[in-house]
Amino acid sequence: MRVQGYVIHTRPFQDDKVLVDLLTQEAGLVRGIWRKKSKEARVSPGSFLLLEFELSGRSELKSIRSAEALEAPVLLQGVALYSAFYVHELIERLLPIGLPFEPLFILYRWLISHLGGDVPVAPLLRRFELGLFEELGIQVNMGATSRGDALQPEQLYQLHQKFGLRPYYGEQPKVKPIVYLDGAAALAYAEGNWNNRHVLALAKELHRAWLDQALGAKPLKSRSLLPAKPYEGERLWHVPLFKLSDKL
Repeated sequence: MRVQGYVIHTRPFQDDKVLVDLLTQEAGLVRGIWRKKSKEARVSPGSFLLLEFELSGRSELKSIRSAEALEAPVLLQGVALYSAFYVHELIERLLPIGLPFEPLFILYRWLISHLGGDVPVAPLLRRFELGLFEELGIQVNMGATSRGDALQPEQLYQLHQKFGLRPYYGEQPKVKPIVYLDGAAALAYAEGNWNNRHVLALAKELHRAWLDQALGAKPLKSRSLLPAKPYEGERLWHVPLFKLSDKL
């Protein structure tokens, strides 16, 4: 079987083998064994370039017979490189083995190509995270209330992982929401307005909550590599509050 994909992670396995995780267009996340030739004792398929792999085997763990580069590698360094590590860890932790996620594969190609350019990293990561949530079906609808009602820009809402968006009228919450936000902020997020710093701050809070829910108790190691900036904005009942209608 021939597939196109990217190397997500490698780790040593015996003296002449490497365990390789691939994100492929045809089969999603694939795990395989790369057998190194004696003269290539330190060589294994590289990251951040599109490769064509020849795979064999009927089990989940495939044998990688060959790997041929289809394009030049993207050179990443600094925060861009750490961001790619973070994305790779998300893919490894959250994607099931052997199920195709072609939209996510296309989004990953887009992400890597843009990480190699001189652009802000945060909007790229938030866009990729959202695509991952959409593919896994774990995102919350931010374009309407949990009952399907249209959002009012100046109305304040509370957002719960389980219940979605509900109007908020000033009562002390019995269950702590992820965030409070007005309809304008929710709609700007739903429209993907990643150039707005307030929407990016909202997305950071939402995505971290959704990821923590999906990942369980085991934290992401790669988060420690990225700049950490806690939310310093307005709060309501000690919960982050986002009111974009005041800033329009």
